[in-house]
Amino acid sequence: MAVRIQTRFIAGLLGVVLSSPSYAYLDPGTGSIILQSILAGIAVAMGLLRFYWHRFKEFLANLVGSSPNVQRELGEDFETDADTQNDS
Repeated sequence: MAVRIQTRFIAGLLGVVLSSPSYAYLDPGTGSIILQSILAGIAVAMGLLRFYWHRFKEFLANLVGSSPNVQRELGEDFETDADTQNDS
């Protein structure tokens, strides 16, 4: 086991010491492309969240333990109380 580690270490060390320069160039537009990719990912995530908002709320409600149906029933009761108060 120790021989394998030493062999890998020596091979890695030789690879670093004997490597030649890569002459890679990153122009200023590369940062712009990276920024655009990040912003596009955020926009897609927000779009998906809006598209699946109700499912997401139900998932969170199930995760926490409250039921979204209870909130809907409370909202309907409020509407019927408001309607009865306006009739009188």
